[in-house]
Amino acid sequence: MKKNGMATGLPLVIGTVIAAGVIVQDNYGGAVFAIVAGAVTSLGLHFRSSRNQER
Repeated sequence: MKKNGMATGLPLVIGTVIAAGVIVQDNYGGAVFAIVAGAVTSLGLHFRSSRNQER
C-alpha cells in the first residue's frame, strides 16, 4: 500500500508555522526547537514509510 508523500512533510510544515509565530515573540530558541523537532519527526516518518513500502 503506497502512502501519500505529503504526510511525511506535514510535521516540517507545522514546525515552520510554529517557528514563524515564535520568532514574532523574539523567542529564537523556541523557533529552532520547533524546526528541529519538525524535521526529526518528518525524517522519522519518511524512513518508516519507505521501509514499509519495500515489503
